[in-house]
Amino acid sequence: MKIVILDGLALFQHDISRNALCAFGEVDFYEKTSEDEITLRDAKAQVLVTNKCLVNEKALAHFTSLKLVLVAATGYNSVDVAACRARGIQVSNVPAYGTYSVAQHTLALLLAWSNRVEQHNRSVQAGDWSQNDWSYSLSPLTEWAGKKLGIIGMGNIGKCFAHMAESLGMKIYYHHTRDLQIPEYTFLSKKELAQTCDVISLHCPLTPQTNLLVNKEFLSWMPAHAILINSSRGGLIDSTALANAMQKKQIAAALLDVLDQEPPSSNHPLIGIPNIYITPHNAWLSQEARIRIIQSLSKTLEGYMAGKAINQVN
Repeated sequence: MKIVILDGLALFQHDISRNALCAFGEVDFYEKTSEDEITLRDAKAQVLVTNKCLVNEKALAHFTSLKLVLVAATGYNSVDVAACRARGIQVSNVPAYGTYSVAQHTLALLLAWSNRVEQHNRSVQAGDWSQNDWSYSLSPLTEWAGKKLGIIGMGNIGKCFAHMAESLGMKIYYHHTRDLQIPEYTFLSKKELAQTCDVISLHCPLTPQTNLLVNKEFLSWMPAHAILINSSRGGLIDSTALANAMQKKQIAAALLDVLDQEPPSSNHPLIGIPNIYITPHNAWLSQEARIRIIQSLSKTLEGYMAGKAINQVN
């Protein structure tokens, strides 16, 4: 069986063997594949492994022997699942591999803002403490106990982050496709959530219904002291609207692990604005999470070879 890994650099990095799937057949490994390069890959591939590389009509026309597309992620918007279904091609993803890693990174973003650990470490390393009193602060520090956290998208990651925030003493509010009736959590409309909460964290998938969920109107509902966090999908936020809101100090901060353009252009509207923290879409990138992805891909391949569809999304 011929397997082509289209964009394996992010998944394997330099700490996981790139031969992990070789037990299932001949593997061609590519760190990256652009849309223009797709036709340079072996057209006889029966299995494609992709994350962000598009598997669209152009790709499907090229890979004439294709039987299985493995998405090395939970979101599978990089694959034309309808076109695959029409051709009898199975598409499988990797659900729930990074729940704790992403929730932990979301918490790290929040604490980076409230406790300014790196800012003060740099100050101490530069010798500033030697010139100050026994205790000093370069910026106000925030305690989260009693503050209101609003979560949009109460799936696995949203619930996991909620539990972490509860341990800090935060009160949990949420918006979801429906009221899940979670004990001690309060369900609110999007507008009520935006108006009520001190922190709003996005944990929903990017769909036509959630595209640009956080727009000019949503931001106008948020109080001036509020913080917005996004470790889900960049397209949930209207970047221009958020940039304008931050420049006008409509909200206090935006803590982002994802952008609508990845990698961003040098003139992306959210880069260079004070009180916007951005990490390079690496909330999912822990070695533990990536190992789980590869284990899941292996199980799906084992199932496919045994005639059983695992984690099929189409």
